[in-house]
Amino acid sequence: MVNSNTSDPVPPAPKSLGGKLAPLLGGGFFRPLARPSAAVYIDCGDRLAEAADEGGQIPHAEARVLIRDVLLQHPDIELAEDEGGHFRDLNQRASQFFNKLIEVHWLEPRRVSLDEHYVLIAPALHQLLRLLRELAENRPAELKDFAATLRSLCRDLLREKALDPNLLGPEEMRQTIKDLLDRTGRAGDQMHAVETLVLQHASAQRASGTARETLQRFLVEFHLGEHMVCYDALQESALLPRLNQARSVVQDALHDPFTKQRLAEGLAKHLEMDSGAAFGEAERWLLRLEKQLGGIPVKQRLIDGRMAEFSRLSAARYQYQTEMRGRRPEQVKDYLDAVGQQCAGRTFADLADEPGMALLSPIAEVFFGLDSLSRPRRARAAVNLRFSLADRPTDTAGALNEIRRRNLNVLTPQRAVRFIERHLPAKGARISTGEVRVRVEDDLLDLFAVLAFDRGTGSESRRPVRWRIHAARADFGLAPDRIPRDPEADRLMERFTIERLA
Repeated sequence: MVNSNTSDPVPPAPKSLGGKLAPLLGGGFFRPLARPSAAVYIDCGDRLAEAADEGGQIPHAEARVLIRDVLLQHPDIELAEDEGGHFRDLNQRASQFFNKLIEVHWLEPRRVSLDEHYVLIAPALHQLLRLLRELAENRPAELKDFAATLRSLCRDLLREKALDPNLLGPEEMRQTIKDLLDRTGRAGDQMHAVETLVLQHASAQRASGTARETLQRFLVEFHLGEHMVCYDALQESALLPRLNQARSVVQDALHDPFTKQRLAEGLAKHLEMDSGAAFGEAERWLLRLEKQLGGIPVKQRLIDGRMAEFSRLSAARYQYQTEMRGRRPEQVKDYLDAVGQQCAGRTFADLADEPGMALLSPIAEVFFGLDSLSRPRRARAAVNLRFSLADRPTDTAGALNEIRRRNLNVLTPQRAVRFIERHLPAKGARISTGEVRVRVEDDLLDLFAVLAFDRGTGSESRRPVRWRIHAARADFGLAPDRIPRDPEADRLMERFTIERLA
């Protein structure tokens, strides 16, 4: 007697990805990619796939020749014994490698007759090679279609009654969802490509050799890269709000049993499955579409973080190359000064036994700073040593006026001190060229004297007066057009600040 309360049989769970790949994994299809000679396997598969005819087959002898040519292109890769590494003859190595390709099912032997031997390229190998080519090629030009892909997704999903089960038949609903899945998957791949390009720029920035190269990559190359196409498309085209609206449309369809039922009917007919399994597959399709649409803004925020990290890396790299490396001469000077103080009064002969002081030159001298620069030779003019009463000036008043005029234009510490005491009466006071206005030529020469010296003697107290100059160029050295300029005595002067120290 049959129990009437027995429930319907539960449909079997869909096979996982690992379960679907189990035949390939069991046959060792992916094993060559984990071997040290993976590059040889990949190049052999690529060459054989290109040389195969329309039916995907290639003569047995020609396949061996192609494998031999690939082995010649990789002389530095050592082959294992099962790959023919113990053979000296290259033809024997090619034969052994040919057998390995058949063993891992990249090639399938096909005998037409006793004299005709062919090998077939496995269909799975074509798919594997296509995937490897996509991984090897950045193809930044494809990123230019990113904005068009997102716009088409938003347009189709935001159209009135886009996923209405009353308007779309089962097959039309299946094709619509499948097309949307393909386009969102392509948009996600393009976002991954953007992240890969940003990481490549960061890796290259870490290997920059000079500060100039660091700034060139940060300010020019990075912002002109192809990855900015996707970034600008999301930022400037206002696609993120529309993507959220499109995602809400898919969420409504996911919670609508009639939409899922319509999609399940199309899947049941196309994939030849029962209604229960088709309904579960329809729900998975809609859930994957909703997840892919929601992943694009999330990925955009991750890319924002990558770009911010690149900016911080560039700033740190530039600081290291300019400040840390720029301090190396001062560190060497400090080291030599310390050695000079410690070894004062001793000769190099006395220091011969000290570690690191075995000099090959009997006389050594270290130049640093301006002393290390080559000085131009100046030819001295001949001096007239004649003395006679006729050479003495007759106009004494004119001579005194000439001396007085020259003294008025000479830059001396006394002029600088006069300017400091007039404008900075106390220690610690500061003044910039934007706060003081020099109108006469004599005051302008006093200001030049302040730039020429950093100390002098007070005019009344006879105490030392010291000051320091802070130039605005130090803050805007990389952008000269941003340096402020102040008018002084009908002239424009780059702004600087004077600080009195004593």
